[in-house]
Amino acid sequence: MSLRLSVIIVNYNVKDLLSACIRSLYKNLPADEIEIIVVDNNSSDGSEALIRQQFPSVIWIGNNFNAGFSAANNQGMKAARANVMFLLNPDTEVMDGVLPELLSKQEEFPNNVIIPKLLNSDGSLQISCWHFPKVWGVIFEALYLHRFINVYNYSGETFDKVFNPDCASGAALLFGRNIYEATGGLDENMFWSEDIDFCYTATQKGMPLIYFPEYKIYHHSGKSSSSNLNIPISNQLLSKAKYLRKHYGWLNWFISLWFIFFKLSRVY
Repeated sequence: MSLRLSVIIVNYNVKDLLSACIRSLYKNLPADEIEIIVVDNNSSDGSEALIRQQFPSVIWIGNNFNAGFSAANNQGMKAARANVMFLLNPDTEVMDGVLPELLSKQEEFPNNVIIPKLLNSDGSLQISCWHFPKVWGVIFEALYLHRFINVYNYSGETFDKVFNPDCASGAALLFGRNIYEATGGLDENMFWSEDIDFCYTATQKGMPLIYFPEYKIYHHSGKSSSSNLNIPISNQLLSKAKYLRKHYGWLNWFISLWFIFFKLSRVY
């Protein structure tokens, strides 16, 4: 059989989760049909030794510093040989039979980014798709109005059907090489909004997302990026401002930045 899929996984100190993720992939596709590329951001937990011992066919790209999510994924995509790529977090587990079905959907919708349904560790729905950020959304968030007025999320019922979300979590994104070439991969100047930016760029190129609820992947969310909570709050807000400047202009950036600093002054 010919190579059907290149899976790119960015790893940082989660060797046991990474091992479980890779094991789930090989349960889905035989080794000659799947190429698994792990880009490691200078882990110190023995990830490389464990994976090389357990899965010698995995392609290991080791960085001697933490290159970040975007740059590491771009390294993997550049090295990928298959015509279909799957960006996948190391803290995920793909249910049996899901990858062949996702590949079938990609063949049916070659100009779409294919989005599976993400589940929490307990099997409950994980909200993984959102509306594109807008400046009024940042304002609502800074003033805590998002607690009362929904500005980003789709309703829970939406995730029970096929639909076209604006953007989705970078934990699981499957797409053809044509979309990679059209978008140029992930913007390495983005941080915490690189997946949103990628989805926006793909949509602008006429390659929107399509979500399929029947294909499920466990995402043990936060296990691969747990840290002080105040840091993600600031990074997420500032990355939204950078995203707004890139796609909506300087005025939106200036307004959002003012409200972001207002909120950060209340957080710290």
